[in-house]
Amino acid sequence: MGWLRLAFFLYVGLTIIYFVTGIYSRSVRREKLEKEWDTDPMREGQTAEDRRAFIEAGMVHYDKGLKKRLLWLIYILPTVGFLVTIYFVNWH
Repeated sequence: MGWLRLAFFLYVGLTIIYFVTGIYSRSVRREKLEKEWDTDPMREGQTAEDRRAFIEAGMVHYDKGLKKRLLWLIYILPTVGFLVTIYFVNWH
C-alpha cells in the first residue's frame, strides 16, 4: 500500500509541474508573438486591436499545436517509469 501513497504524491507533484510548465510555455509563446509583431516593419500603422487579434490568433494556434500536447509527457513518462520499476522489483 506504500506504493499507492507514493503514486498519489507523485501525481500531486506532477500536476504542479504540469501547470507551472504550461503557464511558462504560454507566456514564452505570447512574448514571441509580441516581439514578432513589434519587429515586423509591415505592421507599422496598425492599431492595438490588430495587434491583440494577431496575438490571440497565435495563442489559439498554439493551444491546438504539438507543443501543448507534449506537456502530457510530464505525466506519461514518470508513470511508465514507475510501472516498469514496480514490475522489475516485484517480478524479476
